[in-house]
Amino acid sequence: KLLILLALFGIGLIKASDVLEFTDSNFEEKSKELDIALIEFYAPWCGHCKKLGPEYEKAATKLIKNDPPIYLAKVDCTAEKATCDKHGVSGFPTLKIFRHGEVSADYDGPREAQGIIKYMRGQAGPSSKELNNLSELEKFISDDDYSVIGFFEKEDGKLQASWQQVADTDRGRFRFVHSSDNAVLGKY
Repeated sequence: KLLILLALFGIGLIKASDVLEFTDSNFEEKSKELDIALIEFYAPWCGHCKKLGPEYEKAATKLIKNDPPIYLAKVDCTAEKATCDKHGVSGFPTLKIFRHGEVSADYDGPREAQGIIKYMRGQAGPSSKELNNLSELEKFISDDDYSVIGFFEKEDGKLQASWQQVADTDRGRFRFVHSSDNAVLGKY
């Protein structure tokens, strides 16, 4: 029986899931290990959750190969009540974007595989780009998209950490950049 099961895995008839499954006992630890993750809080009986399942799985298979990897995970709220309560889950499915174990934003993107992939790739990487000289900044501000620009002294790490947190939260609404360049600080 074991050989038949291994053979089915080998030829692809049975495939292990690329969606991580978290429980009350491992949620904190496992989510902190991930740079970015989309986590679905679901109930197995929920029709919308059942419809999302195959799309979520397809997206997970693509996004785990991203550079850097983007993880998709799920929590069964009928079994893992403490985690779901902690994160204010009141309907199913609820999707949230996490960065290093902290909620970064509620997910309000598409519910089909390609849409999830595109949306989450836009969430990956730094939310605020560093501009290293005056010409980079002037090129950036010549575009008329809504943008937020941070100016920091190089030694102001605490303010930069707060800046990064805001950029992570609102990256879907604005473009964020920052600079510690002396010429940029002098002009602006």
